[in-house]
Amino acid sequence: MTLSTEEIIEIIKTNPNKASITEAVKQHNELNMHVNAVGVQDHLSTLKDYETNLQIQVGSKIIESNKGLYSSLLNPTTKVFSAKGGTKRYELPNSSKDKFREQLNYVAHGLTLRKWLEKKVFNKYITDPNGIVFIEVEKEKPKATFKSITSIFDYKVVGQKVEYVVFNPFKKEKDSDKLYYRVVDDVNDYIFEKEKDTVRLIKNETFENHFKKCPAIVVSDLFDDVTGIKTSFVSNTLEKANKFLYDNSVHSKHKLLFGFSKYWEYGITCNTCGGEGLVRGEDGGQVECSSCNGTGVRSLGDVSDKRVIPLPVDKESPVLKEFSGHETPDLDIWKQYKEDLKDHKKELYKELWNVNYTIESNGQAKTATEAVIDVQPINEKLHSVTDNFETIEKFVTDLFGIFYYESKYKGCSINYGRRYLIESPDTLWKKLCKAKSENMPYVFLLNLTKEYIQSLYANNEEECAIQMKLLKIEPFVFMTISEVVNLNIDKEEKKRKIFFQEWYKSKNETQLLLGTKEELEKDLDTFIKTKSYKDETKKI
Repeated sequence: MTLSTEEIIEIIKTNPNKASITEAVKQHNELNMHVNAVGVQDHLSTLKDYETNLQIQVGSKIIESNKGLYSSLLNPTTKVFSAKGGTKRYELPNSSKDKFREQLNYVAHGLTLRKWLEKKVFNKYITDPNGIVFIEVEKEKPKATFKSITSIFDYKVVGQKVEYVVFNPFKKEKDSDKLYYRVVDDVNDYIFEKEKDTVRLIKNETFENHFKKCPAIVVSDLFDDVTGIKTSFVSNTLEKANKFLYDNSVHSKHKLLFGFSKYWEYGITCNTCGGEGLVRGEDGGQVECSSCNGTGVRSLGDVSDKRVIPLPVDKESPVLKEFSGHETPDLDIWKQYKEDLKDHKKELYKELWNVNYTIESNGQAKTATEAVIDVQPINEKLHSVTDNFETIEKFVTDLFGIFYYESKYKGCSINYGRRYLIESPDTLWKKLCKAKSENMPYVFLLNLTKEYIQSLYANNEEECAIQMKLLKIEPFVFMTISEVVNLNIDKEEKKRKIFFQEWYKSKNETQLLLGTKEELEKDLDTFIKTKSYKDETKKI
């Protein structure tokens, strides 16, 4: 979008999107409080109408936010950036592609573009959904930045595309009575000066837009039909998150105020004052006994930390079985608090991912097919997040390509991996064993095995590559040696299965990693020629 000077002046004077931005800032503050623990104390102060002064004082010292809760809830989203698979293609002359890849390795803060999106932008996607990824030009190089909604005076958005953006005004030291607005559209990067009701363009501080379009994209693609602004991936959890925050606060205060066991003992008459609590002072008058602090009973500790029970005075007085002991706090209310918090966590997980917090079989064994379905809602949600970050990465990549290579750059294709591997290796192994015992189809078993290998070696790419290669080489991978021996097949095929493990152990890691599938298969064939099938089967 290209704005005229008159249109920009009108925008600065009228602030046409003020209501939407105000709502977006309000939304950001609430999300930031829950996810990043910013402003938790102020938020919890709304409980003061239901608390005593002592409870308010205790609460100010033991604030516990929902930061850890959301870190746990959002853990599956890390798979968006670590999922296996994916491709990147750049429409550039071959001579420029390697250089462009290197340029994308330092988009901001010394991070690659993908890492910057993961480490810097993803949190904003959750907490500041109406903020923008904005490409600055510093020292004649493009630099990826994030601009919070709190820094924006006005902007126009179509989908995720930003047509123009006006940043919050700033002042200059020499002109403290004037406000300066930075405005960016498809053509220029302007500076406007406002003094009282007069707004004018400062031409010598206005520059051509290198990118030929407003270099900004809204970080979230989720739209709220009610407010008319972008919303967060976790917005539907906020009501329950507030309940969890309040209940956790009440639980913490109760533990601190009433969680200590109270020591009690029978009171023993103070030797100094004879149980009166008073002694004669230097002037002949009565003063408080310093030995028992006026209680009349001998103290073996701080009386504020224990309950002193008077000795029986007659047969009607109750007599306790012991002379001292501990009065424990009410554990039932503690248990109820903890159960409530557990229920809140389960509800939050269900609200966010549309699955139960824990997968329970209720005593009935699940089939392998049913177990696969359990993670489908999570995968579907992650697909949505992946789509959004593919769009953002393509947007940034395109602007860097246009800046560096102009007309030589024809575009790019960015595809993230979609194999999220949500389940642990142990879970996948159990699922694989169960599927095999139920004679599930070969393709199903093969896919489960691939998922198991990728999950088991998620942090060891070399070993993962080796095991995936061996999966293609080993014959009859889902059959035992004895099962293969009994098959009516060629003797050489049987030998490949029988001696496969022995051959595998004879190879070192480098040979397995660098050798192609065809080379390793040929090496296996050479290896089994030296082996006797008949002799080996007797050993087995």
